[in-house]
Amino acid sequence: MIPVIKNEDILSLNYYKKEKFTGSDRGMRYLIQKDTENGTDVFRVHVWPGPYNFESTDDSKKITAAFPFTLDGKRQVVDYLNAQWVDFHQK
Repeated sequence: MIPVIKNEDILSLNYYKKEKFTGSDRGMRYLIQKDTENGTDVFRVHVWPGPYNFESTDDSKKITAAFPFTLDGKRQVVDYLNAQWVDFHQK
């Protein structure tokens, strides 16, 4: 199977200014939110195996990364999610 998370699947930058976003793709769950790191806005991305939600999953099963809070950073988030999906299914 080829990962299919697309840029439009994870909504617009304006959405993240007020809300976080959770999604899933064939057993991999993810959470994307705006955060601040060293005074700079970033996308904070968490990935974990399903079926449970973020709060119900042990932290040791979560992988976290940060990307610039820009349109290019949003594309990096999509690439990261797709790469994690591949890694997730190879384990």
